[in-house]
Amino acid sequence: MNDNTSLKSATDAGLGINDPSVVVTPSRTPVVTAIESHDAIGFVNINTTESEYPTASFRYLTAISSSNNSAYVHTDSGPVLCVQSEAAKKAIQAEYRALSKQIEYSDSLIACDEISAASEPGDNRVNSDIAIPIYQDSRPIGVQAAAVLDSARTTDAECADTQTVLVPSTIPHDSAIHLEQAGYTLQSTSAVTNARVKKDAAERQAIKIVQSAGLAAIARIETQIADMTVSDGQLLLQGEPTTTRHLEQIAAAELAHRGVGSGDCVCIITTESAVSRLSRNIGSGVLSSTSIQSGVPIQIGVCPRGPNGYHGLIWRTIVVESEGGWERRAHIAVEAALETAIETVEPGISPTTVYNEALAELAAFGFNPSASEGSAKKSEGINIMIHGIGLSQRERPYIDSEMTMDPGTVVSIALGVFNIEYGGVRLCDVVTIGKDGVSVAGSRATSSNDMNRSLTPTANSYSS
Repeated sequence: MNDNTSLKSATDAGLGINDPSVVVTPSRTPVVTAIESHDAIGFVNINTTESEYPTASFRYLTAISSSNNSAYVHTDSGPVLCVQSEAAKKAIQAEYRALSKQIEYSDSLIACDEISAASEPGDNRVNSDIAIPIYQDSRPIGVQAAAVLDSARTTDAECADTQTVLVPSTIPHDSAIHLEQAGYTLQSTSAVTNARVKKDAAERQAIKIVQSAGLAAIARIETQIADMTVSDGQLLLQGEPTTTRHLEQIAAAELAHRGVGSGDCVCIITTESAVSRLSRNIGSGVLSSTSIQSGVPIQIGVCPRGPNGYHGLIWRTIVVESEGGWERRAHIAVEAALETAIETVEPGISPTTVYNEALAELAAFGFNPSASEGSAKKSEGINIMIHGIGLSQRERPYIDSEMTMDPGTVVSIALGVFNIEYGGVRLCDVVTIGKDGVSVAGSRATSSNDMNRSLTPTANSYSS
């Protein structure tokens, strides 16, 4: 994509984050296809940890959030969910009832153009009878999964001699042992992981809307900061010193207004310059509260998650009463590199190519790429992160993979420049790759160059 190519509008005008037209139903075709191609009796996905990766795949298959100690088992007879407690069973049934009502209501609406045209060939989505039968007893989940497989072998003569069961590489060790003790041979499959790379129209719309909520939260912060006063270099809110925690609360209130609960968002606001510390804390969502000084770059990161489980990711950097020194040069460089990266994205290109283009652009502004390697003697460094985003905050494709970004891929592109003395500047947008172009998710801008990434906060940034 060249510099003169306009991005398609990705507006979510008229849609709220809980709008029924953005309901994302289960996707089961990848599992069915994998079972058939490997001549397996079934597929088992165990969810026994708090890690987002097995949870994300579980949600992709079921369209609901799942508790620990649950299993998704798919055979020729269809899918079955295994849980250990009656409470977990009732919670899942309640989620399916609510989801079915949303879908029923959605079917009665004239959905937005993209969603109404979203029944793309091979979109893998289940649009009716989405509720999955639930098998519940107190035995270990792996034992329950084996019992479901045994039942399939008993009722289907063609499966009587089949012992192969497909599982993701993340299957817990104890569950794997239970399945093997029941006589099954486990074969690892990446079918679900691979399928999640390409988002269909419903998934893309869900990401756009949650991204829009994140952008609104940052705009609210910017507007609030523009209305604050400065005394002796200290930013004041109603006469009291403003801290990063205060700004996080402003973001949380705006996100709640738009349907994102406090437990469904990582919000990081920092004036720190250490790349490693910043990366570590965006994962944990914990940073100490720091007072805001004029002339110091404020990095604002928001990673909201919508009710359907899909994430957004936005980074912006603003400075109150900037004197136009290092932070101005860094911001110009980072924004130029981000625009270059977005303009490089096109169907069939690799994340590595996009990374290299962004790296070269930063170097052209005098920011040495080798400084990002972390020597303690170096005062300056850069950080570039390009990865998929969806049901996980970070998912395929990654920079170090050989994958290409095909139509349907959604990636976040984050770039930062950091200086021990002056702080850091970080920007990030989410980009959707379509068959006929690229769009910046959640934005009403028609091109990347029109995005609001201003270093200086303005009072008119926010619109409700």
